Amino acid sequence: MQSPPRRLRLTDELGTPKTPGPGHDIVRTSRHNDWLVLGLGPEPAALAASLPPDASVRYLECPAFAEQAGEDWRAAIPKNWRAVTCFDPHDDSNVAVSQSALRLFPGFWGPVLAALTLPQPELTDRFPDRTVFMPASQDRLIVREVAEALGGLGYQVQNVAWEHLPSLLKEGRPDLYLSVNFSGLDAYGQAFSLLERAGVPVAVWCVDNPFNALSGLKSQFWKDVSLFVTDDWFIGPLKSHGARNVHHLPLAASPAFFRTEPDAPELAGKLLFAGRSAFPGRDDFFAGLKLPEAALAEAASLFARGQRPDFAWWCKRTGIERYWPGKQARLAALGAEETGRMWRTAVIEAAASAGDLVLCGDDAWRSLVDANYSLMPPVDYYGPLAGMYASARCVVGATSPLLPRGLTQRHFDVWAAGGRLISDATPGLELFPRELTAPITYKTPAHVAGAVASLEEAGPALAQAWRELILNEHTYSHRISSILARIKT
Repeated sequence: MQSPPRRLRLTDELGTPKTPGPGHDIVRTSRHNDWLVLGLGPEPAALAASLPPDASVRYLECPAFAEQAGEDWRAAIPKNWRAVTCFDPHDDSNVAVSQSALRLFPGFWGPVLAALTLPQPELTDRFPDRTVFMPASQDRLIVREVAEALGGLGYQVQNVAWEHLPSLLKEGRPDLYLSVNFSGLDAYGQAFSLLERAGVPVAVWCVDNPFNALSGLKSQFWKDVSLFVTDDWFIGPLKSHGARNVHHLPLAASPAFFRTEPDAPELAGKLLFAGRSAFPGRDDFFAGLKLPEAALAEAASLFARGQRPDFAWWCKRTGIERYWPGKQARLAALGAEETGRMWRTAVIEAAASAGDLVLCGDDAWRSLVDANYSLMPPVDYYGPLAGMYASARCVVGATSPLLPRGLTQRHFDVWAAGGRLISDATPGLELFPRELTAPITYKTPAHVAGAVASLEEAGPALAQAWRELILNEHTYSHRISSILARIKT
C-alpha cells in the first residue's frame, strides 16, 4: 500500500509551526494560456494537475517558504515552470494565488497582493478636499469625537468598510487612514499593504491596552504604523517589540461636554460612581485563562496598602516577557482586570461610607458590593451622563490597572461638564499640574472620604481651574492636531 504524501510542516513569519493547506484561488482570468502562480502551496504536483496541460507557467514563491519546503517539494515543481522574483501587475495573464500564502508569510505576500489590486497607484490623485478614512462606525465611543474633531479642523471624514477600501483607493487617495484600536485593519495586514502601496499614512490610536488589541494580529505590519497610546508606559514595551513610531496621546474631552447644564436634581448632594463591573465581551476575550489564586490574594493585599498590581506587575508575576506575537499577554490583562474589579469594589464601598452614593452600572454590582447605595442602570454616554456629572456632589473615579499610567474618560469629561471629580492616585495624573491633582486624589479606599472633603474645601475655584485647563489643552481637537502634526499630512 502506498503511503500518503508527507505533509509540509514549517515555521511561519511569527515563528509558529504551521501546516500549509492546499488550494488556490484564481483571482484574474485571461484569454491567453499564460499563468502567473503566486505561491505554489504544499503540493506543486497537485497544482500542476489542476492547470491546463499546455499552460505556460511562471511562479513567484516566498523565499522563506521555499527554503523550508525541502528537496521533495522542489522536485515536484514541473521543470518547464519558470521561477520569477517580480512581476508586472498589468500583465495579461491568468493569476492563481495560494490560499495559505498570506496566512503564513503576510509580510511577503501583502505587498504582492496589493500590487495586484492597485496596479497603478501613482495615477491616483488625492481627493480634492482634505480627507481622512476612518474604518469604524461613528456611533462607537471615541470614534465620533475623533470624526467631529477632524471636521472642525477642515477634514472630510469617510467611514470605510474593509471590503470597499480597494475601490475607494482607486477613486482617490486620502490624507490619512485613522484607526482606533486597530479597527478596520485585518489580522494579516492586507488593508495596511493596500494603504501603503497607495501612499496613504496609517495612524492607530490605542485608547485601551495596546497589547490586548495586538493579541489578535498575525502580521508584523503594526510595527510600521504611527502608533498613539493613551498610556505612556506602553511606549517602551512597544518599541522593544519592534514598533518604529510610537507617541503618547492621552484621552480628551468633547466640546459637547462644555455645553452641559445640571439636569439631574435627584443627584444633588450625592456621590456618583459610573461604570460597569466588566467590559463587554470580557468572558469571551479571556476564555480558557486561569489566574493563580496566590497571585490574586497577593494583588488584593497590595491594593490595601496603596500599591498598584497593574498590567506591568501581572506580567512579572506570571512570567510573561514577550507580549507579542500570540495571546500570552491576555493572562496579565486578566489579572489586571480581576484586581481592577476588586479595586473598584473597595472604592465603591468606601464612597458609600463617605456620603449618599448612586452607582450607575450593571446588576452584577449587587453581588460584588457590600454597602448601602442606590443602583441605577447604565446610561448612554451621549445621553444623560454629562448632566449627571454636572449635578452630583462629586464623581468618584477609579482607574483600571490594565493601564499602568492611564487615565479614564472621566478625568476630562467631569470637569468639562462643570462637575467635580475625585481620583485614585494613578501615575497618569502627572499629565496635569500638581496643584490641581493634590486636592482630589486618594491613595487607598480609606482615603476616599478625605478626598471628598478636600475637594469641597477647595471650592468652586478648583473646579473652574480644571475646566479651563481641559478646555485650553485637553480637547479632542488638541489630540487630533497632534496626530496630524506627527504624520505630516
